[in-house]
Amino acid sequence: MAKICNKCGLETYTNSTHCEHCGKPFESSPKKVNETILIYYIDAIRHYVDFSGRTKRKDYWMFMLVNFMIIFVALFVGLILLSITIESPLSYVVMFILFILSILYSSFILFPILSISVRRLHDQDRSGLFLLFNLIPWIGNLGVVILMALPGTPYDNRYGPYKE
Repeated sequence: MAKICNKCGLETYTNSTHCEHCGKPFESSPKKVNETILIYYIDAIRHYVDFSGRTKRKDYWMFMLVNFMIIFVALFVGLILLSITIESPLSYVVMFILFILSILYSSFILFPILSISVRRLHDQDRSGLFLLFNLIPWIGNLGVVILMALPGTPYDNRYGPYKE
């Protein structure tokens, strides 16, 4: 089996631990990438004020997936709590607490969603102002979702260098 050297790019067919052309040692084991979907979510939260640069399609959609999962689980738990307390005065307290928690989470996630969306548009060499299409009901929202699903430019653009 051939090994390809990272330094010179030439193939080596021996079982040697070093490239026979340039002498650079091969890596003993391939690097393991520790990717979970939470890493994408945490990374977007960390860069919540970074509206410059580019974000790949996978990073954006993994962040949105975790966000939707959090909302879905919270809604499910809220419905269970409300069904348990349905005909008691405690149901009003539960509804009020759920309302406050939803307001807090919405406030918390607003800037990360805006920043990652702007960077996603930058990856396509578009201005972040395209997000204003969300103000047009239905058609504008659908248009922005389609824009977020389009691939980015495979070269450096005015918003930053291309990342694989």
